[in-house]
Amino acid sequence: MELRRISLYLALFAMAVCLQCSDAHTMRRRGTDDADYDDALMGDEATDDETQNDADGGNEAEEEDTPPETIVTLPTSYNVTVGRTIRLECKVSPNNGPVIEWHKNGHRLFMGGVKYPDLEKIENSERLTVTNTSHDLFIADVRASDSGTYRCQVMQFEPVMIEHQVSVQEAPRIIRFTASDDGTVVEGSDLLLTCDVAGSPPPQIIWSRENSAGNVRLQESDAVFTLNTAFIKNIHRDQAGKYYCYVFNGLGNTQAERTVKVLHKPHVQVHKTVVNSALGVEAILQCSTHGEPEPAITWYKDGFIIDGASTQFVITREGLHSNLTVTPKEDQDFGTFTCEARNSHGKHNKSIELVQRPVVEGVELEGNKLSWRVHSHQPLQQLELQLRDTEGTVTTVNVPVPETKGHEYEVIYVLDNVNPGKYEVVVKAKNNKDWSRESEPIVVDYEAMPMPIQTASVYHGNAHSIRPASSVVLSTVFMYLLVRMF
Repeated sequence: MELRRISLYLALFAMAVCLQCSDAHTMRRRGTDDADYDDALMGDEATDDETQNDADGGNEAEEEDTPPETIVTLPTSYNVTVGRTIRLECKVSPNNGPVIEWHKNGHRLFMGGVKYPDLEKIENSERLTVTNTSHDLFIADVRASDSGTYRCQVMQFEPVMIEHQVSVQEAPRIIRFTASDDGTVVEGSDLLLTCDVAGSPPPQIIWSRENSAGNVRLQESDAVFTLNTAFIKNIHRDQAGKYYCYVFNGLGNTQAERTVKVLHKPHVQVHKTVVNSALGVEAILQCSTHGEPEPAITWYKDGFIIDGASTQFVITREGLHSNLTVTPKEDQDFGTFTCEARNSHGKHNKSIELVQRPVVEGVELEGNKLSWRVHSHQPLQQLELQLRDTEGTVTTVNVPVPETKGHEYEVIYVLDNVNPGKYEVVVKAKNNKDWSRESEPIVVDYEAMPMPIQTASVYHGNAHSIRPASSVVLSTVFMYLLVRMF
């Protein structure tokens, strides 16, 4: 029984071993068949994979052989004067023919050698070029407008760029210098002067005007100034003339001028308001005028116009000055002569008296000494001073008439024997025709001159002198002897 059981176990073990061997053989055959089937498919797949791997492997190799371009040029600031040529460098490494793009202030200029439309916005854009042998940007005949930020950019998956700063330096220049109403304004209106300038650094402006004192700088009281203008409100005739715009910066200076005319009615001035003459003595009456536009001048006598063709009167003119020459032949030829100037803005006149009476002028005071002149073609008969004190009392002083060889008398008189005080003094003169008009009054603050103090040791031989002691003794002795005689 036991033997049978053992035999059964051995048989089962042998069967199990045989089954394992059969499965293993089957697996091997199936695996071989599968390999033959899959090999065809896998071969295609392997080909694709290998192709893909070759492609991937090629890119990796290429990337390893040719790394991305970089810009080795450093950002630079360029300071250049007008008219020069500059080269903005953009050196790329490795230089495998990268595409370079240039910008100015954010506007695209070039991609490689191709121009962008923004380039046309630059004045004379043909001055800007990019060479084929390098990626540098050239700017010829540099102008002030070329200042700005220039960017060089390499066009690739990860762009790289640098920026250059260009500062163009230019000596100052005046583009135009203008005045409102073309520089011809009516008195009382406003004037605006404008000076458009260029230059780098931006130039400063100084305004000035030419007058009798020379070229004088305008002050804040003369005008209101802005960046490039000067505004003059309510202009006066005295403000006419040449105006200057003077500009400067660190590179130089220049100036421009503009003539300003102020239209106004004429103004007449006369050399003397009263002129002395005599029958047969030539007299010249003078006047000068100021006006814009230049006025016409007319002379009148006692309200009647003088004909320029008259033989009795001769009118001459030189610029703004006019003279009327008169040779009186009878008393009626003396009188009032008027010089009148007229233009489109109005008229003005001044009168001159031609007289035979004396004319007093030029009264001056120096200390207690008065001096004056008298014009009279007839001999003087009398000179007179009138002193009016603060209470209204008038003191008349007759002054000796000095000798003269002509018709002009120079008179000097020292106030004396007058009570100290303040006086208003006028001068008069008389010839055989009449008294002159009183001169313009002047104020005299008269002080009596103090007497000098004399020392006791000086003998002047007058009653106020102090005699020496020896003289007193002799006098006493003489009196004693005289008394003894009697």
